[in-house]
Amino acid sequence: MKRREWIKNAALIGGSLSMSSALRGMPTVAPLGTATPSDSSHGYINLSINENQWGPSPKARSAMVEAVSYAYEYPAVPYRKLRDEIAKHEGVAPSQVLIGAGSSDFLKAGSYVFGGKGGSIVAADPTFNDLMQWAEPNGAKLFRIPWNDAHSPDLPALQSAIRPDTGLVYVCNPENPAGTLLDTAALKAFCEETSEKCPVFVDEAYIDFAGDADALTMMGLVRDGLPIIVSRTFSKAYGLGGMRVGYAVTTPELAEKMKSAYVHGVVCGASHVSIEGARAAYADKKWLAHVVQETAKVRQDFTAFCESIGQSYIPSHTTFVLMPVKQDSKMLADTLFKATNVKISPRFIHNQNYLRISLGSPAQMQRLQTGMKLLLAST
Repeated sequence: MKRREWIKNAALIGGSLSMSSALRGMPTVAPLGTATPSDSSHGYINLSINENQWGPSPKARSAMVEAVSYAYEYPAVPYRKLRDEIAKHEGVAPSQVLIGAGSSDFLKAGSYVFGGKGGSIVAADPTFNDLMQWAEPNGAKLFRIPWNDAHSPDLPALQSAIRPDTGLVYVCNPENPAGTLLDTAALKAFCEETSEKCPVFVDEAYIDFAGDADALTMMGLVRDGLPIIVSRTFSKAYGLGGMRVGYAVTTPELAEKMKSAYVHGVVCGASHVSIEGARAAYADKKWLAHVVQETAKVRQDFTAFCESIGQSYIPSHTTFVLMPVKQDSKMLADTLFKATNVKISPRFIHNQNYLRISLGSPAQMQRLQTGMKLLLAST
């Protein structure tokens, strides 16, 4: 079946898979709303929001099951234990570690503390948008600085955009939605210079997938006493996106400011059960290495597939791949979903259409690639 005919038929028939023999033998997916325990709760293969398809560590699962018995308790004890464990690993005082509901808690707090009351925030364009989307309603002025030619935050341009009222500069590294990784020495120099003018928020949600996290992180600058905020999440490499646990490490002074803008302490936004899961996941380095290794294999296989069909992409250091496309990206994503029950993320960035593909299991990617081959290949 030729691509044009496939697109036309797929758009007409919705979720039916019988129209293409190419999809026979692929892993089956339950119709929308009929997910079984082996499927996602979405009812479809969701490769649009960067969920970890390998899930949490078996040790984390066991810890959460056991912790259910204590669900009536506020999370005071596990909260302190996780905070202290992170502080020990990072070489900082416990007072410098903030625990919250994913990194979203700190992004929102940062938008309020450093951008409220008419201050300004500087960030790349595009980037992970949570901090900015909360900042604007609080009265912050936003300065969005376009990517450089490498689809990375343009560090010199970000510095040039700082004004006297700038309260914060936000850098996502690795970058989302591009998946690119900044040079560590260049980012360190940027943070050192910029922090003389205002705090720098470094979002390291995907750092574990990029290589040696301890070598790539900006945590060392926090230990040096610079006004840097480094956020991490248990949603990505640790597979706890649905449990909502994250942390930030910063100076004692900035930590106190951040605490004024989000729920923290014994009644923090993360639950007793989720924090115990995070503690077990944090300690299970073997599972973390397994997830990172398997993700790298899938990423390599997927980019090789892209090359085989002549589809360009931006080299990624994360759990997703961003690819420029000539057609309308929303039309492509909608057509793919109707024909395969696989959801991906369409983007329109600086007058260019893109598709951002989250990396799933080998079986999920095989199904995706069968649809993409018909959708994107020339014939």
